[in-house]
Amino acid sequence: MPSVTKNPFKDKKLSALLIKFSAPAVAGMFVNALYNIISRIYVGQDVGADGLAGITILFPLGMIYMGFSALIGVGSNALFSIRLGEKRTLEAHRILGNGFVMLSLVSTALTLLAYLFLDPFLSLLGADPQILPYAKDYASVVLPGYMLFGIGAGMNHFIRSSGRPKTAMATQFIGAFINLALGPVFIFGLHWGIRGAAAATVCGQLVSFAWVMLFFTSKRSFYRLRLKYCALKKHIVWGSMAIGFSQFAFQLASSFLNVILNHALLRYGGNLAISAVGIAVSVNTLIVMPLFGISQGAQPLIGYNYGARKFSTAIHTLKMAIRWGTVITTVGFVFIELFAVQVASVFNAQDTALITLSARVLRIFNILLPIIALQVMATSFFQAINQPLKAAFLSLSRQVLLVLPLVLILPLFLGLDGVFLAPVVADAISTIIAVYLLQRFFVQHGQTLWFKK
Repeated sequence: MPSVTKNPFKDKKLSALLIKFSAPAVAGMFVNALYNIISRIYVGQDVGADGLAGITILFPLGMIYMGFSALIGVGSNALFSIRLGEKRTLEAHRILGNGFVMLSLVSTALTLLAYLFLDPFLSLLGADPQILPYAKDYASVVLPGYMLFGIGAGMNHFIRSSGRPKTAMATQFIGAFINLALGPVFIFGLHWGIRGAAAATVCGQLVSFAWVMLFFTSKRSFYRLRLKYCALKKHIVWGSMAIGFSQFAFQLASSFLNVILNHALLRYGGNLAISAVGIAVSVNTLIVMPLFGISQGAQPLIGYNYGARKFSTAIHTLKMAIRWGTVITTVGFVFIELFAVQVASVFNAQDTALITLSARVLRIFNILLPIIALQVMATSFFQAINQPLKAAFLSLSRQVLLVLPLVLILPLFLGLDGVFLAPVVADAISTIIAVYLLQRFFVQHGQTLWFKK
């Protein structure tokens, strides 16, 4: 059991602390994103473009689970970190217990509703008669995995914030590696096709969930799940959801946007366009997910130092996270622009039309990759310092206030390219908004140039 007196947020340089907390999260995010790509490669090779479209149609449903997991998991974790900084250990235990109960209730309810209304829900997501059977086959098997992911991912934030980032990384690695190992066995060996991809996902999430539960019920963690801390407290429930609302709004709005996007793609480009965007999104995720890993690693450091009233250290952490994230996205941008065709052909080397369109979408989607880090880190920063309204505004400004009207308007003038360009234009505007909000905050704390030390 870790020593009660040892403080994981001290005794190291800030850069070393950020590496300690971020590197495992980045590695875990990267492995999971890599799994998503490889899973789609398996499906693309075995089933083809329609199978890829069927999985892509389900993407908004996965984002709904991620949204509720963030609402509770990320929100209560930020509150947890602040209480640690304030040295309120008992309250931190209560936040952990309340977080687990809320995550379990919400994830279970979502899964039951999804099963009850599966067919109409898939049609609402944009599945036409051609790809509906593929989407239904995948969804009917994968839903229990989504439920376990909702709980496990939310609780994994607490592992990281309690000073065990390597254990948190192992949670993601275990599930991803099981998925990678079982995917080809189920898809090609047992000839389960798209259901095999879903079954591998469920197995991976089941083991990850068990790993998290063993951690919080054993002596490995000082902060353990105990029945006496699981009784829901109104101030913890509302406080957690208030902080996590920005991430929830981001994921829920992203889910809604993806539904609109699916319908727009179907209208202007057909199922081939949906498949191409599915490929582009999975590759884009491989580049962007490390940003969320850095933001997750920075968040407890920012929250702890803000709670301890060390404002300059909290701000310095943000600046460092932005710099590191920008390096990652810039490298990703150069790689995609140079090798878009080769990347697209990995998913299905025989379908020339799919390769050509996917490469085009990849290049368009990633035009502004080098500036994405700032917007992601700014949202996480305001969330960590308990300013949920600013964080929510940053999330919603891109996903609802900007992208949604752009997806509806730009295709009227540019056709299918208008659908592809809508997120790019929104990224540019939302980054300007993020710069403005950060500049205002830093001026209040005696720093007029947020991008300098």
